[in-house]
Amino acid sequence: TTVHFKPDSEVFILTTDYNYETVASRLRELSFLNPGIKINLKDQRDKDENGEPKKDSFLSVGGLREFVEYLDSTREKLIPTPIYIENTKSEFPVQIALGYNTSYSENLVSYVNNINTHEGGTHVAGFRRALTRTLKSYADKSGLLEKAKIEINGDDFREGLTAVISVKVAEPQFEGQTKTKLGNSEVMGAVDIAVGEV
Repeated sequence: TTVHFKPDSEVFILTTDYNYETVASRLRELSFLNPGIKINLKDQRDKDENGEPKKDSFLSVGGLREFVEYLDSTREKLIPTPIYIENTKSEFPVQIALGYNTSYSENLVSYVNNINTHEGGTHVAGFRRALTRTLKSYADKSGLLEKAKIEINGDDFREGLTAVISVKVAEPQFEGQTKTKLGNSEVMGAVDIAVGEV
């Protein structure tokens, strides 16, 4: 498949100039979300000293695992290889990759049908709920919390977390026109089960 982009000035009123890095970043995301598919980007606007257009090629074999490694490339890892979770048994196929690093912040990126849901939604809520429950249960059973004098909550389990969540939903219900927050309540359960079964 070849797609050519030429912006229509009647639709794109403010600017018709594409930012190469923005397009490249999105195509890189799509390569991680669709492993095995090679995506080539060629910008015919600019030529180098040899008369060749600026170009990039994106291909991921490891999918979401590679995505987490890419996101964490500048951080010190706490686990060598990202954990990968996949559940295709339910009505809503779920794929998750996660890792931990030495930072204190959470870096969670979520997608529904390859659309980046910046504001999260029910799939993210299901992930957070299941992660907290699963890790707390493990800590309780292994006796790790017996000597702790503080109550551990979900925020503690998400410190240093880098995760990518991707779900496929036949009829997604997004909150707002920008499609940045998923509203399907049943997806929360599918993600919760996928994480809880690991």
